[in-house]
Amino acid sequence: MYSIFSTMSRIGIFTVLLIGILGILGFVAYKAYHVGSFVNTEHEFANVRAISESDGKNQEGDKIQQGGFSRFINDLVGHDDEVSAIGMTSEKSNNEVSDDANGFETQYYTSVFIPRNILKDVGEAYLDRFGLAPADFKNIKAAGFDTIEGNFDICAQPSDVVTFLDAAHDAGLKVILFAGAGEAEWGYPCDDNYSPTQKPVWQKSSVQGWVQQWSYHPALYAWDISNEDGQNFPNAQSDDTTWIERGHAISLAQLQEAYRDIKQVDSSHPVLIRMNGWFFYDYDSGFFREGNAFGKGVADIVMVNAYSNLIDEYFDDLVKTIASRSVASIHTIAPGIPVYISLGAWGEDPMWAKPSISHLKHDKDSALSVPGVSGIAIFKYGAEKGDWWMPRDASDLWNIVREWQ
Repeated sequence: MYSIFSTMSRIGIFTVLLIGILGILGFVAYKAYHVGSFVNTEHEFANVRAISESDGKNQEGDKIQQGGFSRFINDLVGHDDEVSAIGMTSEKSNNEVSDDANGFETQYYTSVFIPRNILKDVGEAYLDRFGLAPADFKNIKAAGFDTIEGNFDICAQPSDVVTFLDAAHDAGLKVILFAGAGEAEWGYPCDDNYSPTQKPVWQKSSVQGWVQQWSYHPALYAWDISNEDGQNFPNAQSDDTTWIERGHAISLAQLQEAYRDIKQVDSSHPVLIRMNGWFFYDYDSGFFREGNAFGKGVADIVMVNAYSNLIDEYFDDLVKTIASRSVASIHTIAPGIPVYISLGAWGEDPMWAKPSISHLKHDKDSALSVPGVSGIAIFKYGAEKGDWWMPRDASDLWNIVREWQ
């Protein structure tokens, strides 16, 4: 009896110790998961110690922020192989490296995870928690989407961002975050108190801090560094080309700088840019020009906005023309880079009308008929408390999109 009791006691003690160790590891992982929300950016968090770019001997918490969640876990458990951002082992992200004419390396990201479909502008930046509830993310996932993009830049509150990322992860969604697609990343103040002559100036330190802050999160898929070269920035908004003539377009050199700076602090996630599809429709050649810049060392993924839903006229050849010309010209510079075609599925006076079901179906079929198109994106989801919320304001289109998946 004593022998049996003694053996059982040892087993019990061992079990308790094992549970305790697992509990400690779980707590450490949890803290690693949430510590990123306390990293400083120049815009709003000046009272928190910024991570020094030259400090190679930071404390363990800084290692989490600089190396990402995956690297921290690898260090903790002693694994040598790298864990990718999508929770799968990878061969250094399978990047294909090539030298470009400007003397720096371009890393074309070829992760095992390639989105099938992307839903854009999920939420509204001006609303608390972007106007979203956990049910939104679950409904988006149930609709067949695997990747979403928010509608907020580096001015966003950390608590809102972590809530967004956590809800996406819980729903099984990957996330594209702004890291240059927003105006704040190019020097426009968060309080909108900008000069009427202000032009885009890349905010390296602030953006790198933002990237370090969220690169650890398992929901993160990619960084978006440009939306149509800044055409939607405050001083650039115009119905004609004067925004380009006035010097408000982000240049190729600026995009290359942004790409390098993102990769410097996070080489594990791809970089995306969004381009204006009308440049591929209005011109027969010379598509890459001011206002529609592209070149080596700019992006790992390209999304081309091909919005046919003009309020006054529908061009049935627009999407196919844009898709064909953009894929061919982009692949001439960056062979094999994923290209997504973004379709307009919203309405906004005075320029954009909610498309008909037949038009949206035609646009989808047109885009996917072009060889080299990796998939489609849908713009936009919005938020229930905002001016546009797709399940409410375009329920017919929402139902059709659900059927596509």
